[in-house]
Amino acid sequence: MVWNLVRCRLDDNPPLTAWATIGVLLLLFGRVHALSQEQPDGSDQREPTAGAAQPAGDAAAKPLAPAADAIGVPETELGDGRLLRIRLPLVGNADTHIKTAIQRALDRFKNTLQREGRRPVLILELVPARRDSGYGEGTDFERALSLARDLTKLAGVKTVAYIPRTIKGHGVLIALACEEIVMDADAEIGEAGTDEDTSKAIEPSIVSGYQQIVAARNTVPEAIALGMLDPRLEVLKVETDKSTEFKLRGDLADLQRDNTIVSQETLVPAGSLGSFSGREGREYGFVKLLASNRDALARGLSLPAEAVVEDQSLVGDWRPVMLSLDGPITARKVRQVETLIGTEISERQVNWIGLRIDSSGGEIADCLQLANTLAELDANAVRTVAYVPVEASGGAAIVALACDQLVMQPESHLGGKDAVETDRQTLDAATETICESLAGKTDHSWSMLAAMIDPELEVFTYHNTNTGEVSYFSEKEAADQPNQDEWRKGPRLGPEGEMLQLASNRAKELGIATQVVDSFDELNQLYGFEDDPRIAEPNWALELIEALSSPAIAVVLLVIAFVGLYVELHTPGVGIGAFVSGLAFLLFFWSHFLHGTAGWLEVLLFLGGLAFLLVELLVLPGFGMFGLGGSFMVLASLILASQTFILPTSESQLAELRGSLTIVAAAAACIVVAALALRRYLPRSPVFQSLLLNPPVGQELVHRDFRETVADYSHLVGQHGTATTNLMPAGKADFDGQLVDVIADGLPIDRGQVVVVVKARGNRVLVRAVEA
Repeated sequence: MVWNLVRCRLDDNPPLTAWATIGVLLLLFGRVHALSQEQPDGSDQREPTAGAAQPAGDAAAKPLAPAADAIGVPETELGDGRLLRIRLPLVGNADTHIKTAIQRALDRFKNTLQREGRRPVLILELVPARRDSGYGEGTDFERALSLARDLTKLAGVKTVAYIPRTIKGHGVLIALACEEIVMDADAEIGEAGTDEDTSKAIEPSIVSGYQQIVAARNTVPEAIALGMLDPRLEVLKVETDKSTEFKLRGDLADLQRDNTIVSQETLVPAGSLGSFSGREGREYGFVKLLASNRDALARGLSLPAEAVVEDQSLVGDWRPVMLSLDGPITARKVRQVETLIGTEISERQVNWIGLRIDSSGGEIADCLQLANTLAELDANAVRTVAYVPVEASGGAAIVALACDQLVMQPESHLGGKDAVETDRQTLDAATETICESLAGKTDHSWSMLAAMIDPELEVFTYHNTNTGEVSYFSEKEAADQPNQDEWRKGPRLGPEGEMLQLASNRAKELGIATQVVDSFDELNQLYGFEDDPRIAEPNWALELIEALSSPAIAVVLLVIAFVGLYVELHTPGVGIGAFVSGLAFLLFFWSHFLHGTAGWLEVLLFLGGLAFLLVELLVLPGFGMFGLGGSFMVLASLILASQTFILPTSESQLAELRGSLTIVAAAAACIVVAALALRRYLPRSPVFQSLLLNPPVGQELVHRDFRETVADYSHLVGQHGTATTNLMPAGKADFDGQLVDVIADGLPIDRGQVVVVVKARGNRVLVRAVEA
C-alpha cells in the first residue's frame, strides 16, 4: 500500500520521479558493494582488532558465500595473487629456499599492473610435509624466526597464511608473521612450544622472538601466542565494561586498575599448550576467514582460481634431473633407479627429480619398493615429479602417485590392468603394505593407491558435510575415519570389478594430477626451466654390477671360486688357487650386495660356514656337526645372496627362490665336473706337475708301504685307553701316555670315553667303546 501511495505521488511529479529512480539505483549499488565485501562465511571483511574478540559464534557456522562472479564481482576486478606451499617442519636450509621463492613472487608482482587501492596477495599455505609426519613438529626456531622477520618487513604485498590442516611447533610463528590467517574450520593452530623441552622454562630469546613478531603484525593477541608457546602460562578471555581482552593471568591486575571486569574465561589453563581450531580463531578474531579448500580461499580473497594454485616456477633454484622408467618394472630397474637417486642427491645435490614413466606395471613388490623410496624423500629438500606421457598402469601408477606431484599429457592415463598377473594373496599383502606404510607418506588415501592394482577394491567420492572437503575412500577406509558421520558417500570412481583407470583430464579434475601439459617443453615452462633437465642414466659401474649379478655370471663366479679352493688344497703353499677363489667370492658378494639382494647376513653366514669347515678339517678330523653345519651355512648364504627375502610368501617369491636354487645347483654340477677333470688332467699339465702332491708310484710306493708296516701297534690289542677326540670314526686316543691315531669300529665314540683296542694292523688301530 505504501508503494502505491509513493507511485501515485511520483506520477504527479516527473522530476521527483527521476530523482527517486537515481536514489533507488544508488541504494542497489551500495547493497551490491556491501555484499561483495562480505567474507565467504558471511561475515564482514573488515579486519578485526587483534586484541578484541568477535561475538561468540559470529559467522563461524554460516555457510560459504557463492563464487565471486555469483555475487557481482567481474573477472576483470579480481585481484592478483601467488600461492607458495610451505611444508613443515622447516629443517636444513628450507627457509632459504622459501625466501628465494618469495622474492621471485615479489618480482612477478612488480611486473603486474595493479589496480588502484589493491595490493597483490602472497599466500603461504602451511601444511605438514606428509600424512605420517604428524602436524609439522620439529621446525627449527631460528629458521622460523628468520623467515617470520622477513615476512613482517614486506611492503606493498598482503601476506596471508592458509592453514588447511592442523600445524604445531615453531612453524606456527610463520603464520603469526602474516597479516591475515585463513583456516579450515576443523584445522588447529598452536602448541608452538611442543618443539621445546616443556619441563623447563622457555628460553627468553624464544619468548622475545614471538613477542617481536606478534608486535610487528598484531595478527594474533600476544597472550594467545604466548599461551601456544609456554605451558606455564594461563590465558584468559576477559570481558570488561569497554571491550573484550585476552590477557595472561599475571597481567590481570593491570587490566583491573583501569577497567571494570564483567566476566573472565580460561582459554588455556596452566600446564598445557594452547591450540585453537579455525572456528575458535574466527570467534576470537585472529582468523580472518574460514576456507575448507582452495576454491573457497580464492572466493574469500577475491582472487582468480589460478592464483591459489602453487606456481612451480617460484618454488626454488631448481637443480633438476630426469630419470626414465620405461617398460615392465623389474627388480633390476628398481635398483638402478634407487642407485641413481642416491647418487644424484648425494653427489650432485639435485633438488628436483623428474621420473618419466611409460610403463604397464610389473611385480607389485618391486613397484612398492620404488614407491616407498620416492615417498620417503624429504619434500622440502627434494621435489619429486612423475611425468606420464603415455601410461602408468598397475604398479607403475603407485610409483607415480608416490611422487610429490604428477604431470600428465592429454592422451595419457593413470592406472588400469597390470602387465603382470597377481594372485589374491599377493594383492592382499600389497594392500596391507600400502595401508600401513606407503599411504601415510603421500598425499593420497590408501584406497586410491590400492585401487590401482586391486580390481575388487571400489573407491567412491566422499563429501564432508561440515567442511565441504572432498576425498576418495573405499567403504572400509571411510568407516575408519574419526568423523565418519560427517562423510557422505558419492558416486564410484570407476567401473565395478575393474582396476581404477583415470584419463589425464579426469585425474586433473579429481586433484590427483597436478597439471596436464601438451609437451615436454610445457613441462619445462611449468617449472621455469630454461633448458631441458639433464638425463641420468646408468654408468659403466652400474652396468658391471648388473652383469656380475646376473645368473649366468653368478654361476661362473661360484665355479671359479670352488675350483680355486680345490686347486689350493692340491698345491699347498703356492696360493694361486686361494687368491683366485677369494677374488671370485669377493666379486660374487660385492655385486649382489650392490644389487640389493645380499647383505651382511649372507656374508656372515658364508664366513662362519667356512670357519666351521676349517675346524672340521684341521682341528676335529672326521665329518661331524661342524662339517655339516658349515656346509649348510655356505649353501644358505649363496642362496640368500641371490634373492631379496628369507622365506617366500608369494608366487613371485617362490619363482625367485627357484631361480636361486637353480644358480646354486648349476654351480654345484659344474664344480663336480671341473673337479673330476682337474683330478685327471691337472697332474699331467706342465705348469702344475711340479706343484701338485702326486701319489707315490713304483719303488717309492714300495718304500712307503714298508714304512707303514714297520709301525706295529699289535701290542696294544686288548689295552684300554681314553679317546682324546671325538671318533667320527677317526680320531686320537691315549694309551698310558702314548697318543695313537685310531678308528672307531662301529658307532662314533665321544671324547673322554674309555676304549679298548680290538685289532691292530700296521698303523691301523681299531677300537671299541668300553661299556660302563
